[in-house]
Amino acid sequence: MSLSQYLKTDISSLYKITGSTVCVFVMLQLAVWYPFLSDAQNDLNHHLKRKERVKTEWRQIQEQANRLKEAVFINELWINHRIESEKNAMPTQWLIEGDAGIIEWQALLEKIEEHAALGLQSVQWQRLSNGQWRGRLLFDIKIPRANREYHNWLPIKLRNHPFVEKDWRILSTMRVGENTSALLEYRQKRHWVRQGSWLPSVGLTVDKVSFDQVTLRTKNGSKIELAVREIGGRDD
Repeated sequence: MSLSQYLKTDISSLYKITGSTVCVFVMLQLAVWYPFLSDAQNDLNHHLKRKERVKTEWRQIQEQANRLKEAVFINELWINHRIESEKNAMPTQWLIEGDAGIIEWQALLEKIEEHAALGLQSVQWQRLSNGQWRGRLLFDIKIPRANREYHNWLPIKLRNHPFVEKDWRILSTMRVGENTSALLEYRQKRHWVRQGSWLPSVGLTVDKVSFDQVTLRTKNGSKIELAVREIGGRDD
């Protein structure tokens, strides 16, 4: 057989490739490339999900920044707030300060935590003579998350101490210049107090001291008056 005849025979056999042969060939190619194509598709899906998550976080950060700048959720007149620092036109620190009772502070801080993800950087608390608390709290601004840990940033624990008058006694009073002090006894423990004194064990502030009376103020701002009792009285 000559070369030309062989070529003619071989070429003619190519035209005899059936569809099933082509299908098998394609399937073999897919079997070889499927793991690579599957990994590439998984990588692409992961990249798209990560990109979407970043976009969502960035949108939430911007929305939170606007909430803190405008602070429309704060309607308390006693509180002052401002953005303390920024980076690339985005707030990084937020400051609040004001004077209020501990109950008002608790309600405000709980409201703030509902609207923003914050971390406490520094805090200053001062107990005032009128029973209120002066607070100055500086926060760093965090990425908002759906589930956030609740923080207790109050200066004291809110505990209810029922007032029992017989547990208290004014033992003596003393005046030096314009200042009057009193020696109080509470459950067999004695305390020298004057106006503005803070009694942390019972959560009371001394509002006023006179020769025959001591006025205490509770955490919620209500007053309790202790009067000097005569010896031989019903509780002696």
